[in-house]
Amino acid sequence: MAYVGVSPSNGVRQKHTYTATAGQTSFSGAGSENITLSYLDSNYVDVYQNGVKLGEADYTSTTGTTVVLAQGASVSDIVEIIVYDVFSVADTVSKADGGTFDGNVTMAGTLGVTGILTANAGIKVDDITIDGTEIDLSGSGDFTVDVGGDIIFDADSRDIKLQDGTTDWGLLQRDTSTTTSSFVIKAMKNDSDLKLKGVDNNSEITALTLDMSNDGHATFKNGVTLTDGNLVVANGHGVDFSATSDGTTMSSELLDDYEEGSYDVTITCGGSGSITLNSSFNSAAYTKIGRVVHVHGLISASSVSSPVGFIGLSLPFTPANLSERIADSVVPVYVTGVASANVADFVGTINENDARIFIQLGDTTSAQNDAAQQIQASTNIIFSGTYIT
Repeated sequence: MAYVGVSPSNGVRQKHTYTATAGQTSFSGAGSENITLSYLDSNYVDVYQNGVKLGEADYTSTTGTTVVLAQGASVSDIVEIIVYDVFSVADTVSKADGGTFDGNVTMAGTLGVTGILTANAGIKVDDITIDGTEIDLSGSGDFTVDVGGDIIFDADSRDIKLQDGTTDWGLLQRDTSTTTSSFVIKAMKNDSDLKLKGVDNNSEITALTLDMSNDGHATFKNGVTLTDGNLVVANGHGVDFSATSDGTTMSSELLDDYEEGSYDVTITCGGSGSITLNSSFNSAAYTKIGRVVHVHGLISASSVSSPVGFIGLSLPFTPANLSERIADSVVPVYVTGVASANVADFVGTINENDARIFIQLGDTTSAQNDAAQQIQASTNIIFSGTYIT
């Protein structure tokens, strides 16, 4: 409740009534109203003796708690001292119209605000200061955000930056440079790695490291399992087995290719004439693993025209060209339905840098280039060989 004066019970004017004794000059303490005499300014004190107002020369009021008469009172005289409280209009802010505080305001209780709280110089709560676009924690402790729902960061610039002492070290970004926008996780410092860590059986592990100083080289701690899809390797790259032990003359530990398929076999004669294959039996299958090619199939002749010399069967890839002919191979062949030779007499070889299987007759101490003469309509050739590229 609003009031004017030193307290709600005193009001503006306070009377103190005393009954004098013979020759009494000093009056203090509580009068008949049981209120202790007290005043702030002698200019606001009136003194009455038996109803007659005394002049300022007739008493002294300087102590704030006592009034002294210049001449002693008679016994049973009634001395009344009237004290007027000194007050000024309160420096307040209107409840209805509002206003401005020029100084600090201290709240002993709770400040309830139903509108917008505007603080142009910032707001400080304990160790937290909110000023403009910045929230600072002056202490050295942690900062906890605890909400009942989701925590949402909405950045129209599409960047959420992570800093340490104003130095950028991480970035979460929405990349809109492509038709379908991408979510980017970026290490900002030069050559800084990206690491995915976790806890395995109460021990911290680094499950994945992306080495930015090595063009993003990925290191997994314990293997990779694909539940769907394929592992795609760029051209010229493959699986590197350099972590395994090596032979003394090892030249490569990179498994860089795998391929399987079929191809149409071309048959030629080493001397003259020709052999035509049955279109239903003129293909062979192959599998290529790294440099190693395995080829196999059955082909059948439908007609011949005076074939002479060795038989040449085309290969899907050209064999390697190495020193000392170490890329040569032997190909087992099984030839049936021939003119006169024994089935066991046919031998097959692959010579380096020549994309053919050479079929010859081995019915003497050395292979002879007369296998083509044994081919006739319905001759079948079954072969299976391995070579390197």
